[in-house]
Amino acid sequence: MNYKSSEPNHNVKNQSEQLTSNLRETLLDYQKKIAEENREEGQYLYLLIIEDGSDKRLIYLTDEMYEIGRRHDAEIIFHDQAVSRNHGTIVKEYNQEENLFFYKIFDGDLSGHTSTNGLIINNKKYQNKYLEHGDLIQLSKKAKARYFVIDKDSQIKDFLNFVNSENNNEILIDKDLESYAKKTLDYPPFNLDIGNDLSLEKENINEYISKLSSFAELSPYPIVEINLQGKLTYYNQAASLLFPKLADEKMSHPVLSNLLKAEHKIHGNLFVRELHYHNKIFEQYIHYLPELKLIRSYIFDFTERKQIEAKLKDSEAKYRAVIEQISEGIILFTAEDFLIIECNISATKILKYPLKDLIHENIELFLASKQQEFRQNLQVLRISKISFTQELKLKVKNDEPVDVELSVSVIIYEDKLVFCSVFRDISERKKLENKLKYQAYHDSLTGLYKRNFFLHCFAKNIARAKRKKMVIGIMFFDVDHFKQINDNYGHDIGDLLLQQFSQRLQHSLRESDCLARWGGDEFVALLPDISSQDDLMIIIDRVIKSIRNPFACNGVIIRTSTSIGVAIYPKHGEDIDSLLKKADEALYTTKRNGRNGYTIYI
Repeated sequence: MNYKSSEPNHNVKNQSEQLTSNLRETLLDYQKKIAEENREEGQYLYLLIIEDGSDKRLIYLTDEMYEIGRRHDAEIIFHDQAVSRNHGTIVKEYNQEENLFFYKIFDGDLSGHTSTNGLIINNKKYQNKYLEHGDLIQLSKKAKARYFVIDKDSQIKDFLNFVNSENNNEILIDKDLESYAKKTLDYPPFNLDIGNDLSLEKENINEYISKLSSFAELSPYPIVEINLQGKLTYYNQAASLLFPKLADEKMSHPVLSNLLKAEHKIHGNLFVRELHYHNKIFEQYIHYLPELKLIRSYIFDFTERKQIEAKLKDSEAKYRAVIEQISEGIILFTAEDFLIIECNISATKILKYPLKDLIHENIELFLASKQQEFRQNLQVLRISKISFTQELKLKVKNDEPVDVELSVSVIIYEDKLVFCSVFRDISERKKLENKLKYQAYHDSLTGLYKRNFFLHCFAKNIARAKRKKMVIGIMFFDVDHFKQINDNYGHDIGDLLLQQFSQRLQHSLRESDCLARWGGDEFVALLPDISSQDDLMIIIDRVIKSIRNPFACNGVIIRTSTSIGVAIYPKHGEDIDSLLKKADEALYTTKRNGRNGYTIYI
């Protein structure tokens, strides 16, 4: 159910008043509808308040799946061009023990295509996340959504009073809203001040957060940032552990002392200083980032390596000593022709190429995917000087390409502008993500789709059928005498029979048909583009003949048959519940008539 606000006024306050009015009207209207239809919708309302440029709207989440993005056939469409076409997918999941459901959001679609901007929730980057009350989903600079779970009996009035508040001129980003939802908000684990006087420009925040969340909190080295007014804006957990008084002492702390005065000494965008603190010696690598209006420091403990440092003759050698010890691969390449000029040991280990095979080669020769996107990002980086991160595949010598997360920034190296790429192997993470996506929509025994994906498939096809006035067939199948077979031969043989039964069904159907395991020994198929009843009869005949052939299950020969029930859209109904009910009734008519056949609902 999707409610859209009236045409927005250019005045921010008027826009807020329109959204507030619509929220009240649509929430009350939704409650009234539930009462009139006597429907049981559960104890909670699941809501998304969406801001898409100047457009604001409210969406009730009730379906099994919502695709989000700029695609015209997405369930939740955004029009801002900065939003990815396949930005994310929201999926309903159930907790059967507590009889509750909740929503989980994935980056990109369920076919492995990730979004361009990344999935940013509460200023943190995710591959997937269970949505919690108050979560803020940032799709682009101008597109965002806030998620709510509201108790219909006890919280809806409080929610309406909140959105009517005069102070909520921007309901999606207002600090009061975070306070309202603070009981369950999932804040990022790092310390980040995004208050009103933060000197980060709004247009840089998303990229900044994405970069920090993917690297900074995982770094064992302290990372600290201040803005150009001397305000501490970020420090990671390693900094908090090594410098516990940093937040209290602020600019008087040795880590931050004289940083603003030292700004004029920076050559390019980097300088290094030695730091003494509590009988330890650190080297502080300080980056001046004019585009972000920040000064960022990376701090390394060199106390135990002082003897080694004495042998290093210049800052280049010091820098090399640091980067050779990290697990991420680092490659420096020229900004003009992308020729590799340096790389660390980790880069050679990940790519399995010796150093001599990498140096002086064009880095694009080692890209196994997204070459054009990579080149475009480099062109933007050279102009903007703002680093970027993307996932791609790199070629590995005598092996399959490796999935990596790669970040590229601009540095000054030997008085020249060069690109510095840092990448890490994410192959195992990718395998796990793909496995989880597969398990979410595929039955573990048969490999067929689950019920939730079948319902999504029906929704897609019914919309197309209505537009083009097409006919759709719904078929229910079950295994005749399956309980008796299970009792006689055991569950292991029963499982093998179900696996072979599902394979024969799949081979008997057309490539465009959608087959799912409905539960137990019941299966359901959606047949789009049925031109005549003869089409149905051809498929039914193929299925019946296929199932009549004996099944060999671990040396046990089983002979069985199938009962089929058929319903047709739009003849027997125009919604999934009606069609499934009538196909099920037709199935049981077949069983009453002796099984091993079919019935088309009359």
